[in-house]
Amino acid sequence: MLINLKKFLLSDDLVMNVNEALTITDKELLEKNKLNKDIQFSGKFFKVEKSLLLSAEFTYSYSETCARCLEEFENKIIAKFNAIIVDEVNEDYEAEDIEIMIKDGCIDLEEPIKQIVYLSMPMKALCKNDCKGICPMCGINLNTGKCECNDFVIDPRLEKLKTLLRD
Repeated sequence: MLINLKKFLLSDDLVMNVNEALTITDKELLEKNKLNKDIQFSGKFFKVEKSLLLSAEFTYSYSETCARCLEEFENKIIAKFNAIIVDEVNEDYEAEDIEIMIKDGCIDLEEPIKQIVYLSMPMKALCKNDCKGICPMCGINLNTGKCECNDFVIDPRLEKLKTLLRD
């Protein structure tokens, strides 16, 4: 995922927009997370004094199982990040921005994008915000139909108290 910045660095322009379709080539990342290999990247490069900054976002999708209804669906994520383009990486650098190294006027976005994919994936994904889930008694998907189960369930720890009402 290389982006060539040679012309931008030699020009007098202060801002460069980039909109590209990029491809993730890491097979382990793709298979482990059921990722779609194609992502849509858009970013702005800024020349600020002697620095080069990047403000970007990318959209990726992957197959996920809903945490409520257990149906598989395609989840689409938009991840945003800021980066500083540097000649050499400073190991002691601690900030919210990511450092991306530039070599021969090109930057490689593969590693930052992989890291952001890992960080931006939700812990619990839902197929839709109002997903009803499954019935705990019969297991029917409540999004597709209504079950005939009794909604009134007595906690088994308190079931003995029912006998007191009969006496």
